[in-house]
Amino acid sequence: MSTVSSEEKKRLLLERKSKWIKKKAEFALKDQHETNKNNSDGQNEEAQSEKLASRRAKLDTWRQKREAKLKSSGAEKAGTAQQDAAQVKGKGNKKRAFDDSDDEEGPIETKLFRPVDFKDTDGENEANFEQRQDDNGVDDPLELYLQTLNQPQEQRSSRLCASEALEDIGDAEESFGNDQEHDEVEAEYRRLRKMKSKKRVKKLSVEDNVFEPFTKSFYVEPEEIKAMTEAEVSELRLGLDNVIIKGQDCPRPIIKWSHLGLTTDVMNLITDEFKFLSPTPIQAQAIPAIMSGRDVIGISKTGSGKTVSFFLPLLRQIKALQPLSRDETGPLGLILAPTRELAIQIHEEACKFTKETPTIRSICCTGGSELKQQINDLKRGVEIVVATPGRFIDLLTLNAGKLVNTKRVTFVVMDEADRLFDLGFEPQITEIMKTVRPDKQCVLFSATFPTKLKSFASRILHKPISITINSKSLINENIQQQVQIFDSDQGKFEALMQLLDSQIKYDHEIEEDRDEKTIVFVSSQQICDLIYNCLLDQNYTTFAIHAGKPYNERASNLEKFKSTRNGVLLCTEVLSRGLNVPEVSLVIIYNAVKTFAQYVHTTGRTARGDKHGVAATLLLNDELAAAYILNKSFRDKELDSLSTESRNLLKKMAEKFESGMKIGKYRLTKGFGGKGLEHMEKLNDEKQDIELKQYGVVDYKPGNKEAADEDNETLNQVSIPKLEYVFLQNKNSNGQVTYSAEVNVNDLPQMVRWEATKNTTLSFVIHETACSITNRGKYYPEGTGPKSAQDEPKLYLLIEGQEEKDVRLAIELLEEKVREGVKKVSAQESRSNKF
Repeated sequence: MSTVSSEEKKRLLLERKSKWIKKKAEFALKDQHETNKNNSDGQNEEAQSEKLASRRAKLDTWRQKREAKLKSSGAEKAGTAQQDAAQVKGKGNKKRAFDDSDDEEGPIETKLFRPVDFKDTDGENEANFEQRQDDNGVDDPLELYLQTLNQPQEQRSSRLCASEALEDIGDAEESFGNDQEHDEVEAEYRRLRKMKSKKRVKKLSVEDNVFEPFTKSFYVEPEEIKAMTEAEVSELRLGLDNVIIKGQDCPRPIIKWSHLGLTTDVMNLITDEFKFLSPTPIQAQAIPAIMSGRDVIGISKTGSGKTVSFFLPLLRQIKALQPLSRDETGPLGLILAPTRELAIQIHEEACKFTKETPTIRSICCTGGSELKQQINDLKRGVEIVVATPGRFIDLLTLNAGKLVNTKRVTFVVMDEADRLFDLGFEPQITEIMKTVRPDKQCVLFSATFPTKLKSFASRILHKPISITINSKSLINENIQQQVQIFDSDQGKFEALMQLLDSQIKYDHEIEEDRDEKTIVFVSSQQICDLIYNCLLDQNYTTFAIHAGKPYNERASNLEKFKSTRNGVLLCTEVLSRGLNVPEVSLVIIYNAVKTFAQYVHTTGRTARGDKHGVAATLLLNDELAAAYILNKSFRDKELDSLSTESRNLLKKMAEKFESGMKIGKYRLTKGFGGKGLEHMEKLNDEKQDIELKQYGVVDYKPGNKEAADEDNETLNQVSIPKLEYVFLQNKNSNGQVTYSAEVNVNDLPQMVRWEATKNTTLSFVIHETACSITNRGKYYPEGTGPKSAQDEPKLYLLIEGQEEKDVRLAIELLEEKVREGVKKVSAQESRSNKF
């Protein structure tokens, strides 16, 4: 708590003293006036005595009440302590006598507060002050006033003015108290803010830590693969479902498991437990790349064995590291997943890999599970942590960051990376990466890899290799796609029951011990509960899972579904990522999908591994976006298998949506892309555009394209010059190399300059690249500039970063944001000019 300085206190007391002198003069004049008035009215001394007697009587009554109150309070505090009644001595002064106590030998003396530089005008000494104090050591104002009545007029005026001065000083102390109370609030606020700051993870300092070197590369290329020519390698990659490589020095793919030099127990696990007789395309190319120590981005269809692709290199690297000591909690490897179910599934696979290796322990940390058990397991030390980002952040901040130490993490995996960002986990992942050593090996896997992940991958990964399997069709070729189109929800529900009946009938006709499971995907929790109750009324046994159910119920229903032969699972999109139940042979998409990625992952819950399955979509005739996605995803043979009516209706709906996209009437949803303020701004802009169209600001009817063509022509006429910059490489006194760029914005058109220098643009670029951006120089109008070397240079943006790629990415993002902003402003101006 901050205290008032002595200079400030002295200044306030001097102000009170001047005020007291002024009041003293006023009181003397007032008292003289009253004296003259009393003399003129013939007031005698007998009247004054009666007045004094009445006041003394009131004083005695007040003292008696106060003594009774003190006795009662003293009895409560001291228990059995006895107090003697106060004995009155004299008429003007009274003192109370106390019995000797075991606690105190005599009464406690309280010093009277004497302000600095305060001088008593009538020369009264300290003894007189003590004589006027009451039993509690505090001046009694009524006693002071009664004493002044017997004093001469002049002395009485001085005494009362002094009491008023003391009262003013008390007011000053009260103001000090208010200030102190305010300081207490400030201190509490700072304490809460400090506690909140403790929730932030501690960034790993590269300068203060000496990292133990570790081995990344364990792959030795077999002679059989080394002897292949480039043409044969290209043919092999084409045969492995069209493997496309981006990046330099990518290892060649393997043909069989023996090329990896695996141990016998791991070979038996892969071939007997996972039934992978030969590597899948993603495994054949990704495992050699990862085991060579490279950062990898793996894009492959669902059910292709991506988990094995990163677990084999992870285990090999952990075995080569120095074991954890007694005071180390680990982990050595970190796997991040977007959902609880996927994290649990990966942990189960990890347990299969590590059951023969007791020195490698794995733990699953997800929200909703028991935190206490996870803390106890971490204290004993673990080598592998499979977690969701939110729960791992909680563990990193427990006990001021001393529970989990990630300094020894050398391998990081992000499974279903695009979903991690769709769910808004980018800030958490960024914070987690700050705690991991910079020379780690990082791997990203997903069935889809949208453009928004490129900037993140360029910041987290070091010279990554991108491996894309079957880039032209991400739908598993073992999945048979079907679609039915209806006019009402009732017809769609009846079709759902027919599909379930046909599946059950098919199950009875085949072998009794065969397990053919079904998953039904719906769009919301409410629809999930509604369909579940309707199916329950129709005597269907189903298990329902959605995010609104408690975690224990979700886990229980999932286990019941896996253990029940020919079971039916009703769920939302929460299970569309990573759920691996090989027995699922039918997936029913009850509500239309909104994105290509959602359709890819939803259909991918069937045909796991080398199995086959069916993905049936139930569509309403007004769900145009889903029709467009299905028309693009269906293969020719699947379209030919549809009835003529269904095929023509699907094609008509898809063409209607496509023509609407060209004029801006329709658009495909691209996921949330996070939950920050920037996302909210985008949503508000989209909502505003929709409202403008509804109120006729622009006519978006397909038959009338004049307004849209006019807007497009205006946008095409906007001239956006390319940013000019000078790239610099700096070396400080410690020998550390940093990179910077000076981007000239002074000579840009006004609109472009505003877009390039406004806070929203710069904040976005700083957030994406972690670079520092500073405005330098001053603006010079066209045709002018600095006249001498001492003048400030023209306005420019200074971009500084630790790595060259970060600075160049910042320039690219700056150009992109400027282009978007200028086009948006130009479109709004063109619309406003129409009126």
